[in-house]
Amino acid sequence: MAGTNLILKNWLLQENLFNENLILSRKRPTKISVHDLRVAVKKMRSYLRLKEELTGDKWKDSFLKISDLFKSFGRLRDYDVSLSLIRKLERSEFLSFIFFKEYLSVNRSLTRKWAKQDALKFNDQEQDAFNQQFNSLQDSDEEVYEKIIQLSALKIKKVKTLAKHFQKNAHEIRKLLKDVYYWLKICSKDLAEGTINMRGLHRILSYLGNWQDHFILKKKIKQYIPDLPKRNEEKVTLKNLEKKLVLIQKEILDRAINKWDEIKNKKATQVALSAPERS
Repeated sequence: MAGTNLILKNWLLQENLFNENLILSRKRPTKISVHDLRVAVKKMRSYLRLKEELTGDKWKDSFLKISDLFKSFGRLRDYDVSLSLIRKLERSEFLSFIFFKEYLSVNRSLTRKWAKQDALKFNDQEQDAFNQQFNSLQDSDEEVYEKIIQLSALKIKKVKTLAKHFQKNAHEIRKLLKDVYYWLKICSKDLAEGTINMRGLHRILSYLGNWQDHFILKKKIKQYIPDLPKRNEEKVTLKNLEKKLVLIQKEILDRAINKWDEIKNKKATQVALSAPERS
């Protein structure tokens, strides 16, 4: 069954990646193992949303413990990302943030310990409950392809509406496009490309991911600044960096908007946007 059930096949692949990186993270959660486990969870969650569209089966309550681990690893990743970005900005802007980096490093160490504890406490069997549900899907490959194309088209239509206020809806747009990307990757390349330009879609998601990383750094700065004395040189520099981050985020978002405008006008996307509503 696993060989003929497309969604189950992809679910099991991500489940294996989840387990591999869980084992690694129980020894020491690294930047790579944390990232790869979280990507696996994102795809697993997306496949569950797809299954819910196909069968109506609810899943969020059963997924709570995996979601909790995802959030724990997310807190660690936020500090990893912020440290990487602040070091990059130090080089590009010829600045120095010694104390802010120390703040990020100390909190990263703490969240790494907590993430490791959460990984050790996690029950390896949590995700097994979903295997039988995916295994029970009876649709043929062709039927799965057809439904994925239909559902992806509906999400692309939602994005078109939300994109009228792209900045305000950037988080929701990213979530919708991730589902489209993950679902269409289940399909053959020709079918996927017949729905939307996949390379362009990947580029938009990269831009939005980068935009989100800068959003996280800005949030960390806001959390840190109130603890500094009023007359503090680094405080002034960080406040100036906050303003700079707003401009950087705008530049990144503009690239995402331009790429969306480009691919939405391509023939494949226009066909998807004109597809009839799913009955």
